[in-house]
Amino acid sequence: MKSTFFYLLFAIISLSALVRTEAQSPPSAAAFNGTWTLDMEKTNTSKDFPRKLKGYRITVDENERILRVKSEVDGRVEIEISRDQAASNSDIVSNTGGRTSAPSPTGVSSSSLGTAATQKLNYGGTMAIFFTPNEATYNLSGEEVKVDIKQGEKVTGVARIKTKLDKSGNQIQFTNVRRMNTLKGDIEITTREVWRLSKDGKSLRFERTVETPTARDEIVLVLTKTA
Repeated sequence: MKSTFFYLLFAIISLSALVRTEAQSPPSAAAFNGTWTLDMEKTNTSKDFPRKLKGYRITVDENERILRVKSEVDGRVEIEISRDQAASNSDIVSNTGGRTSAPSPTGVSSSSLGTAATQKLNYGGTMAIFFTPNEATYNLSGEEVKVDIKQGEKVTGVARIKTKLDKSGNQIQFTNVRRMNTLKGDIEITTREVWRLSKDGKSLRFERTVETPTARDEIVLVLTKTA
């Protein structure tokens, strides 16, 4: 009788330890591994979508809490003020397709954009695409990491990066704050990105917002996993 009791007690303790271990295990981003390609049919391209964007692809590899991402942009996307903002500012002279090319993604000249320089400009997703890194490495620990941005990237300087993986393993949030030197002094460029997997794991909703002292731009894409 005593032997049976001790066996039962041991089994309960072992099961409790196993449950605690599983509960403490960090979530995995393995569901994001693979190549994801822009799905034009599922993406809303009817309003303020970069007209020269032909394709977008990311390749994701997660290993031991390190997420590596390679990105490819198909199409020569130029930074342009959105149609809606150009129409609402009479001082902006529109160019091809009702858009106006911007002189700089990080600072806007008041002489060239008139009253638009006093408000947050919207680039219709073109600036958000402009800040696509060719390659990036993220730490899924949730802690903020400081890195030096390599020469040859769109913006050089120092970046503070924080990556948060949802407990479900189906959503990742990225925050990237870059500080750079300009002729007008130091400025910060903040990029926020959210990836959300569909229930079947075959589609990825990709949201990116970029903010500078003079502009706020965003883009939403739907990517499909390719074999």
